[in-house]
Amino acid sequence: MIQEYFDFLKKIASTFALTQEFRLIKEVIALNRGFIRFIIKFIDGSELHVFEHVDARLHKTDYSYHWQDENKKLIKRWDNAPHHPEIKTRPHHMHDEDQIKPSIEPTLTAILKIIENNF
Repeated sequence: MIQEYFDFLKKIASTFALTQEFRLIKEVIALNRGFIRFIIKFIDGSELHVFEHVDARLHKTDYSYHWQDENKKLIKRWDNAPHHPEIKTRPHHMHDEDQIKPSIEPTLTAILKIIENNF
């Protein structure tokens, strides 16, 4: 089940219309959990760094989607690190340049749609 989910993520990332390069960094699947990390380089030179930890039910226990420009400057990052107690959607939040904003737990598909709409 985890393998099928990770294969789905890799397929979406590598076949996305704006993808120039897909690099799998690490993929580990254990009995009750899995971890995947990869980078999508887009045609404008920006990159999306993705990592997800999932449990056996495919619930994301930890995630980050970090979009940066070609100069490595943050554009947006969605994550669930619990370090912003002031955010109503804690632990889920988004870094929008230098602002922290509420966010729901996103999917890779939703993130890629946001990126596509910002091109």
